[in-house]
Amino acid sequence: MTSNSPDIKIKEAPVRAPSHVPQDDAVLPFEIAALDLRGRLTRLGPGLDDLLAKHDYPPPVAKLLGEAIVLTTLLGSSLKFDGRFILQTQTDGPVSFLIVDFQAPDRLRAYARFDASQIKEGQDSGSLLGKGHLAMTIDQGPEMSRYQGLVALHGGSLEDAAHEYFLRSEQI
Repeated sequence: MTSNSPDIKIKEAPVRAPSHVPQDDAVLPFEIAALDLRGRLTRLGPGLDDLLAKHDYPPPVAKLLGEAIVLTTLLGSSLKFDGRFILQTQTDGPVSFLIVDFQAPDRLRAYARFDASQIKEGQDSGSLLGKGHLAMTIDQGPEMSRYQGLVALHGGSLEDAAHEYFLRSEQI
C-alpha cells in the first residue's frame, strides 16, 4: 500500500514472548459487561488426545466423542461446587451409547459404544447418533439430590440437542 502523504506512519504490532502458561487443556470464562455477555472458551489438546487414545475409536466416533467431551467440559466447569456433571446419550444409531463424566474441578472420563460395521468415513454426528435421548446429570454430592435433564435426539448433532435443552430448560 502506498500513500502520497508523508504524515502517515505505520507501526508494527508489538511482538510478545510466548506465554509460560499452557494454552491447551484450559477453560477460560469471559464477560463483556457492555454487551451483557458471558461465556466460556475451551481449548483441549493433550488431555483430549490422551482420553481418545485410550480406545481405538474410528475417526468419526473419536470426533463425536471429542465434541461430547468439549461440551461436557464447558458445562461441567461452570459448576460452582465440587460435584459431577455427566453427559450421556442412548440411541439407535451406530454410536448407541456415549458417556462423559466431568468431576470438578478437573477430572474427566469418557467412553463410546459403537457398532464398527455401521461406521463409515465422513459420517456426521447426527447419523452416528440416530434417534434416542441425551441426558445431562448434575450430582452435587451425597447430601444433595441429583438433577437430570433429558432431551430427545432426532438425528441431529449434540450441539443441536444442547441448544434444544437450554431453550426448554428453566435452568440458566
